Amino acid sequence: MKLRERDLEIDFTNAIDAIVFDQMKAGKPGYHGIGQMHRVDFVVELEEAILFVEVKDPGNPKAQAEGLAKFYGELQDGTLSDTFAAKFIDTFLYRWAEERLHKPVHYISLVTLEDSELLPNFSDEVAKKLPPMGKAVPRWKRQLVENCQVFNIELWNQSFPKWRAARVGNLETNALA
Repeated sequence: MKLRERDLEIDFTNAIDAIVFDQMKAGKPGYHGIGQMHRVDFVVELEEAILFVEVKDPGNPKAQAEGLAKFYGELQDGTLSDTFAAKFIDTFLYRWAEERLHKPVHYISLVTLEDSELLPNFSDEVAKKLPPMGKAVPRWKRQLVENCQVFNIELWNQSFPKWRAARVGNLETNALA
């Protein structure tokens, strides 16, 4: 199943189901109608787990200087990690209310930064903002998230060779292949 975010496409070859979760067009698969909630780009169900996938593309050759400045400013001041955490939490709540979370959840993000040294720190920043914020909660029987990792395209393709991420040209935003 191929999913696209602008001109980035990921082929989730072994997925049971894969949807564009941030779909805002009524009548399209994945439309949920609650625009006020943050949402990840894709929700992918595998045999053993569910993936929440967020895609950010500052490496896009068509990226505007203004957008890049905003992205790097939010990366520096922690706003971007707040946004990534909110996307996970709201998506989790939405899927929980749908009774669609019966497997472990993994939060993986594709951020097209060339500088891969920023990615582990960013993964840690986001993870610290996800409940229970690094604290032990003895009464909890389940974790909300199994892991939280951020990859650039090169690291994504090395880590997930079955789920190749690639630029595919000028395609409609959030189109299903």
